Amino acid sequence: MLTQHAILYFCAFLTDLAVAIWSFALTRRAAELGASPSEIGVLAAAWIGAYGACALVSGRVSDRLGRRGVAMTGCLIVAGVAAACAMTTRVGWLVTMGLAFGAGLSGFWPSVIAWLGEGVTGPALAARLTKFSVAWNCGLLVGFGVAGVIYEWSHTAAFVVPAGVFVVIAGLMMVRLPETTEAARPAIAPYQQPPVGRGFRKTAWLANFAVSAALGGAGTMFYDLAAQLGIGADVNGAMLAVGRGAAMVAFVGLQMAGFWRVRLWPLWVAQAVAAGAVLWLGFAERTWMFVVVFAVTGLVSGYAYQASVFFSLEETSEKGKGGGFHEAILGMAMCAGPIAAGLVGGRWGLRGAYVFCAAGLGVFVVAQMILVFVRRQASGKVPA
Repeated sequence: MLTQHAILYFCAFLTDLAVAIWSFALTRRAAELGASPSEIGVLAAAWIGAYGACALVSGRVSDRLGRRGVAMTGCLIVAGVAAACAMTTRVGWLVTMGLAFGAGLSGFWPSVIAWLGEGVTGPALAARLTKFSVAWNCGLLVGFGVAGVIYEWSHTAAFVVPAGVFVVIAGLMMVRLPETTEAARPAIAPYQQPPVGRGFRKTAWLANFAVSAALGGAGTMFYDLAAQLGIGADVNGAMLAVGRGAAMVAFVGLQMAGFWRVRLWPLWVAQAVAAGAVLWLGFAERTWMFVVVFAVTGLVSGYAYQASVFFSLEETSEKGKGGGFHEAILGMAMCAGPIAAGLVGGRWGLRGAYVFCAAGLGVFVVAQMILVFVRRQASGKVPA
């Protein structure tokens, strides 16, 4: 039987499909209009920064005014802004519209995340979040896969198509169906209760921030690098799709494993591997090398995201607040990363930006380890 949650999963798929096409078009269009690396960094950061800042508020608003209305309003705002982006050839206006796009989008994600987290915990929550993450990640995978093709056909269509998709999403949000009443199936692996008071939630937040910032900065600079290397928009989009496919593998794999809920060291190792992959991106020259890097970083980004969203909802009673904070961390990281990488790229070149992103991620990993070690020494607990 079709349920309200099934509608939410489908809307999650459509939303990130539209966001992938729109964000690809926004950044690629700016690069073709002659934007500098620093300008591209600001452009990519503006909309996601506005999203992160507004998510802190919109999640709490949905706690009070209801998930459905806040999500629908956000979709309608985003639809109008996406269509308007097709009407300008000025980078400055694209930045302004990006701010409005991010603000509108903040009405959707925190509300939907909180909606899915209501009334469940433990295995049921993990199962719902896995379905949710697979859904939005499939949207990104398909979106990036077709974004380059649509853009090469018509850059105007690459803005108008997402606008139409968001109108459809707003319509679907009006559909009222019964909520899922049965408990979600438990994970294949026996469920392991996360240790309380051992720094899992805060470490997951820091990891999500660090990975999102580093990959956001490196990914944004890759648009310019791809243009310089003569990589077509369709191939550029396909590479991004590879990363999303790898993230989906991570989501499904984490549902079948329980180690990540009771051990922190795998998360640290994963981030270190991602740092090495980003560093390699700075010196790679062949297409297959870029594909490998996007696959590896996609796996790690999926791990960090899932850990963050799970612990945010598992340990927070106000789901809108928890979902909003998780999304705010994601948004602020993806804002800071492109800006910093753009500044470094403008001064020391695009390759230097990748070295910077890799080093920054490495510093965050060490910081997480130190914070957890100090906290557990103070409490007399042995680090995991």
